[in-house]
Amino acid sequence: MKNKLSPTENRLFYFNHPFIFLLLFSFAFIVNTNAQQKTINEKFKKETVLKMDSLLQKNYIFPDKAKLIGNHLKNSVKEGKFKKYDLLDSFAVALTKEVRFINNDKHLGIWPKFIPAINEKKDPNKDSYEVYLHNYTENRKLANGFREVKIIDGNIGYLKFDFFIHETKQTIDSYMHLLANTDAIIIDLRTNGGGSPKTVQYLCSYFFKAPLLLNTLYFRKDNFTEEFWVKDVNGKKMLDIPLFILTSPKTFSGAEEFSYNMQTQKRATLIGETTGGGANPGEVLEINNLLEMFVPNGTGINPITKTNWEGIGVIPEYKTTPEVAYDKAIELAQKGAEGYRNKNAAESKKLYQELQTAIAQQTKPVNEADTAKMDQQLFDVVKKLTESDLYKEDDIVAVASQYEKTKPYIAESILKSNSELHPNSPIAFLKYGDILEQNGKKTNAIAVLKKSVEIAAEIKAPYLEGLKARYESLLNKN
Repeated sequence: MKNKLSPTENRLFYFNHPFIFLLLFSFAFIVNTNAQQKTINEKFKKETVLKMDSLLQKNYIFPDKAKLIGNHLKNSVKEGKFKKYDLLDSFAVALTKEVRFINNDKHLGIWPKFIPAINEKKDPNKDSYEVYLHNYTENRKLANGFREVKIIDGNIGYLKFDFFIHETKQTIDSYMHLLANTDAIIIDLRTNGGGSPKTVQYLCSYFFKAPLLLNTLYFRKDNFTEEFWVKDVNGKKMLDIPLFILTSPKTFSGAEEFSYNMQTQKRATLIGETTGGGANPGEVLEINNLLEMFVPNGTGINPITKTNWEGIGVIPEYKTTPEVAYDKAIELAQKGAEGYRNKNAAESKKLYQELQTAIAQQTKPVNEADTAKMDQQLFDVVKKLTESDLYKEDDIVAVASQYEKTKPYIAESILKSNSELHPNSPIAFLKYGDILEQNGKKTNAIAVLKKSVEIAAEIKAPYLEGLKARYESLLNKN
């Protein structure tokens, strides 16, 4: 798999894959083997090290470490550590090893620049198109980083993805919609190498209520700090669903931040192995016309621990071997799902009994004041049912149907509440209009059914013509 972000974009992105430098090298190698096979001399090596030292002193998030790294690189040149590396690719690998020697910052890395090869015997425009086609194909295969989503026996949702790629809200919304009615969720980050902090923030926001500070990034340049708070999402939030996260040493950077956020907020249970230990965002900088370097220029600060997982990793609550991690997650998720269903059943019963109590207190209204009082009392209870997320629009309709013959005024009041609580639902207004007609309130029924048709037309509902026919039939009744 290739990374969607080109190494030559020189853009700030949150966390990089621990093996991104190898991946980027592989990508460039496919397109242009000549760049990697280029022979280099000692002068080039010395100039490269001096430029790297300058870039580190100016940009690296830890100035004291930058000095130590720079000195180590210059000493490595003096000691002849790079003499045996005559090819650009092997030199880049050796530089990456030495630049990480001081504090093992796995985000620090060097690779050959992406330079498309042009064969003099071929049309350069054709070669450019082939590069474009290759990139286009590989990006489509990437699927915005997402690899698998499924529902496991026991109504357990499973989501696996490899990157927190920028601008993937719609993809996240689609996947989370599929998991919206599960009773527990497993998020598999065992091969996730990180990505955009905003994407981490967005997925985290599905599991928390705002306002809540998730993480803070501090950048050395301009002494800049950026906070990442829980935000609104374009889907159903899952505030209390049991959540389990699978981790491994390949879980890195943004994937670690997601795991760390969840762990420190006590929102999820982590299962697997300790993660890679990289917490410093940065950007790609040009060393020279042949090499580039990723330099971390920021660091994460968790609001609870006041630190991060750099060099330590995120340690799971359940440490397991790779062979049993998935099965252990299933086992824990099944128990969590059972407890979640039992909790919801108890809460649902409590709310239903509260509604029954409210209904039992009502008598048939004799004037508008009585009707308004009853409507308000029932609305308050129906609202609680709806906000609990345990009772959908159809469930409220089903409750109301129990009283259509015995206490039609109760059914009418409940269906009125339902339409007010679902103002964009043509069906909610249709059901309310039906009961109004049944209760002999034709004029009110016509107005409500008209509203149903208007909403259906606005949202282009497939049943619009049926609603129109229903509305017109009522209009034409004597």
